[in-house]
Amino acid sequence: MKVRLLVPLVLSLLAVNTPLLAEKKSVDCSKGQSLNQGLKNIGSGETLTFTGTCQESVAIVVSGITLIGEGTAVISGESSVDVVRINGVQRVSLQNFTVQNGKNGIHAIGGAAVVLQNIVAQSNAQTGILVEGSSSVDLSNTTSQNNHLHGIDIESGSSLTGNGNILVQGNAVFGFNVATSSSATLNSGTLTAQQNVLGIQISINSGLFLAGPAASIRALNNFTVGLTMVSGAHFFSFGGAVTTSGNGLDGIDLASRAGMDLDAGAQFISFNNGRDGLHAEELSFINLFNNPQFSGVPGFTTMQVYGNVVNGVSLLSNSQMHMFAQAQVQSHDNVGNGVLVDDGSSMLLINSTIKNNPTDIQLTFGSRGDISNSTVGTLKCDATVLLRGTLGLTCPH
Repeated sequence: MKVRLLVPLVLSLLAVNTPLLAEKKSVDCSKGQSLNQGLKNIGSGETLTFTGTCQESVAIVVSGITLIGEGTAVISGESSVDVVRINGVQRVSLQNFTVQNGKNGIHAIGGAAVVLQNIVAQSNAQTGILVEGSSSVDLSNTTSQNNHLHGIDIESGSSLTGNGNILVQGNAVFGFNVATSSSATLNSGTLTAQQNVLGIQISINSGLFLAGPAASIRALNNFTVGLTMVSGAHFFSFGGAVTTSGNGLDGIDLASRAGMDLDAGAQFISFNNGRDGLHAEELSFINLFNNPQFSGVPGFTTMQVYGNVVNGVSLLSNSQMHMFAQAQVQSHDNVGNGVLVDDGSSMLLINSTIKNNPTDIQLTFGSRGDISNSTVGTLKCDATVLLRGTLGLTCPH
């Protein structure tokens, strides 16, 4: 009798203490369901999945939620309103869908923090992905294309961390823009900017950082410049690789006190661009260096510039290029000069080969050169130039 009474009691206790399986929350826009309505019914820590094409603009106002598209999921908005807007909320994850036809595809603002994975942002009236107002985005395996302003825009003290493949293409102004004291860090994977009016711009005291050899940039076939730094902006590569090719003007352009540091065996290749492989002006500077004792990376930090329509390297209006320890420049087969130094600019050249250009090195109008341990073909310089180094070259020449 006692055994028979205990059995239902045990079963009752198990039922009370066994958690119910969480109900799967999903929306099927192909059946007329609303994604906004679905978002109203999830809380922090929950996930909403959706399928089909959702013809609506979405506001995310709850922290800690995940929105996942299944199959060929799309959110399609109107040109006057952002497709997905995240304002001031944290730990939001968006995965596996397309945003299109809105004002901005995805807009993070007001200190928002969002993770974007496998997103396509396309054909928006302004920008595919806009991050501003001290917001942050963790981005991986994402494409932003054919937008009427920028592909990806990081503004006003905001930040981006990138991994995997990031593609910006066919955008009407910048493919990738970091501005107004913002930052972008690529930890791994490749950022490719192609067929934009301008590929990648870093401006107004902002920075772009390649964190190691697993990170790379490719700026290809953009209408004007492949990669530009301007107005106090800075680019730093710790062993990463940069390739710029087929751009209408310069492969890389630095202006207005901008800077570029290549360290730890970083590789920079710029070829077949419509003007210069590397162009620096207005008090800008380039540093190439690698000390294996500090970096832990053997070998040379290397800049290769060749086949460009004007110069391999141009240093203008009091700009500088310095090289230290294990660093080298290879400049050949450019249509103009291998290296041009003009208007009070300066160059420290070591371990390098500058040859097979019509003029390999030209220094003019108060510029300065220090050339050691290098192979130089032809040199031209005037009486205003200061030149020294182990090669015994003198000016005028």
